[in-house]
Amino acid sequence: MLLVGGVAAALALSACGSSTPAARKATLKAYVASLGASPDLQVTVKGSFTGAGSTKAQQILKALTFGMNFSSTNGAPLSQAGANVNTEITAVVNGKTFLDIRQVSKNLYFKLDATALGSIPGVKISPSEIAAVQLVFGGRWFVLPQTTLNSIVPHKNVNTAKAVEDRAVASKIIDDITNLIDTTPYKSLSNGGYSETGSIYPVAKAIYPTLIAMHDHVKMPTASQAKGSFTLGVTTSGSNASGASLSVTAPNAKKGTATASISFTFAHASQSVSAPSSSTPLPTSLLREFAAGASSSSSSSSSQ
Repeated sequence: MLLVGGVAAALALSACGSSTPAARKATLKAYVASLGASPDLQVTVKGSFTGAGSTKAQQILKALTFGMNFSSTNGAPLSQAGANVNTEITAVVNGKTFLDIRQVSKNLYFKLDATALGSIPGVKISPSEIAAVQLVFGGRWFVLPQTTLNSIVPHKNVNTAKAVEDRAVASKIIDDITNLIDTTPYKSLSNGGYSETGSIYPVAKAIYPTLIAMHDHVKMPTASQAKGSFTLGVTTSGSNASGASLSVTAPNAKKGTATASISFTFAHASQSVSAPSSSTPLPTSLLREFAAGASSSSSSSSSQ
């Protein structure tokens, strides 16, 4: 989630304006830098889906809010804190926290409240199923120490080279899109922010050279295949970015046109992320079974 949020936020921030591409890139860097300029950062994420064929998805998205909280443990700005950062991710359903995950001192904690699922329209989970999950996991904190995780999933199984390659590709795609956005007209908003609208086809053309370099079977879509438009926006408070948004409008199969949107709100309140006062270690046997299942699924997928 963090990677997705960072990518989309960076793309939206690249819509912020100055009169020339060089000046706009400088402005972009300043706004992105503001996100890590203090010891704490809170990010609120909302999504929506409107238009043709969107009713069921929008019911679920309307009920969901995601939160991300980053806190430096040594008092330094996040951009300078290195590994000294605690993280919290929450999923909230109609104002009730469904899932709270915290990474504190390299240990992973989570708490689940399954009763929140019952308030999501269209989610087919019976009261008895919710009660069963709540009985096992609900209302208490569990902890997965790093030592336990390392014993179940040894570091030697991690494909470091592949991870580095994936990050490089993601970074190159962001650069491709940012360069395109830097040369696209934008408009200033009355609230001090900026917005920019363009078509999807030029975006496809911009990232195609990077994709074809990694996968030679990738085909460049035609203009008729890459229909639709995007709108990027950023809101500011002084020299800081206070929000960002991305929406894409495109044909939705044969149902008509639909718009998918995601928005981010940024804040810098003094809000530390700490470990729960008490927690229950996850059973090692359960974790090993889960890790074995995940490994088996991964091997099966790669062999196809």
